[in-house]
Amino acid sequence: MKKNLSILGLAMFSQFSFAQANCAGALAVASGSTTTVSSYTGTYLATCAGTGSAANLTPPGTPAANWYKYTPTTNGEVTVSSNLPQNDGLLKSDDTRVSIITGACTTLSCYGGNDDVSATNFLSSTTFPVTAGTTYYIVWDNRWTNLGFDFTLNFNSVSCVRPSEFSINTPYATSTTNATVGWAPAVGTPASYDVEYGATGFAQGSGTTINTPTTSASISGAAGTTLSYYLRSNCTGTQSAWIGPFRAFTAVNATTTSYPYGFDNTSGFAADGWSGSWSTNNAAGNPQAGAQMVFSNSSTVTTTATDRWLYSRPIYLTAGNSYQITFYLRNFTGTTPVPAQSLQLKVGNQPNPAAQTTTVWSTTSFTASTWTQMTTQFNASTTGVYYFGFYHNTPGAAGAVSLALDTFNVAGGVLGIKEIDMNNVKFTLHPNPTSEVLNIKLNSKINSVSVVDMTGRKVDVKIDGNQVDVSSLPAGTYLINVETKDGISTEKFIKK
Repeated sequence: MKKNLSILGLAMFSQFSFAQANCAGALAVASGSTTTVSSYTGTYLATCAGTGSAANLTPPGTPAANWYKYTPTTNGEVTVSSNLPQNDGLLKSDDTRVSIITGACTTLSCYGGNDDVSATNFLSSTTFPVTAGTTYYIVWDNRWTNLGFDFTLNFNSVSCVRPSEFSINTPYATSTTNATVGWAPAVGTPASYDVEYGATGFAQGSGTTINTPTTSASISGAAGTTLSYYLRSNCTGTQSAWIGPFRAFTAVNATTTSYPYGFDNTSGFAADGWSGSWSTNNAAGNPQAGAQMVFSNSSTVTTTATDRWLYSRPIYLTAGNSYQITFYLRNFTGTTPVPAQSLQLKVGNQPNPAAQTTTVWSTTSFTASTWTQMTTQFNASTTGVYYFGFYHNTPGAAGAVSLALDTFNVAGGVLGIKEIDMNNVKFTLHPNPTSEVLNIKLNSKINSVSVVDMTGRKVDVKIDGNQVDVSSLPAGTYLINVETKDGISTEKFIKK
């Protein structure tokens, strides 16, 4: 499944007349060649670097880029690499980024890319399948450094071609123990595909391997966990190289236990099963609590509305139960947002716009510049897996507004609960952060208090009236749920 680039328009291409400056002026390179990039003189569109999807990075100060191209005469695989000994960081760069792009110059699509070979090697190397007669653009940009470097391109005429890493569809959970993974057909249409999977971090060769004649498969694991899987083409007697690992997630069960999430994983929310194009921010003082939050910048094209999704990890809910959902919002802007921000909380059975068919909560008038908790309820009509989607769809305006989100929580389901205004449950915590005792201040009588860690696991604390002794907890971020006659509300606190 290719990812469309945000093309800046044909006029941009006409501004450059020298080779390598853009798609139209891309310099052809031959298989087996070594090419020197001496300086960056061309147009940067968007990065395709990464595995399995196109990134949406727009760094401060638009990078420049150099364009090259290769057109194979037969099907096979191409390896493009700057992972060469001469690129040592002295006279030549040791930090590169490459995007592989296909299509006509007016309608380009991401096809592959790589930023870093590893966590300690910042050069780039990627192998991708190719079809005879198709032109592939190799685009290097100076996001990290202006220093030049060398790269190689090598074509390999294999009989069984690997699937494209960019053909991997977003996996979706079908239960607390199963997930469906899918991909686009490989070049040459192999007879079948092999999928090897297991718990995250398993050693390849020790996992479970299944064969399928279709372009999808069901994999399984423990409830509410992360799975890894690899994929290869099977051409009846020969197999391609494996690609991967990729991640899939089984559903967490929120039937009786709440699911809290604070976006505080330093590896990003994708590592916890969330997906979408919102950005993570960990600037000091910005998050509602904890170390990080997420945000979406509104469109600055007045004729184009914001169109940005953030999807939760898969959550298993039970029919007939009502689930309280809370989250915090705020705007980051020096003035009142114009227009006011529009946001919808939707839900469906997969993390994509077409599947998000039910609106749970919405606003077209959010202007607050301080963290504000929103509370709503969702009544599950069927038992199964749900994905909650935050859809930022503010109309375009000249000035961008950063709409921030933090401290999402789905409380454990309550059978047959009547819809009530959970915003009536207001309480504050002090001191926060704390190393010993949390004091709860509210106007209603407390019926119950519970504390969970950021994985949703309930932890033991001592509760005495409006005081909660958290001295025994490890340092970290937690959620405290307070129930009164008016309902349940949730706040985040930090144990020092």
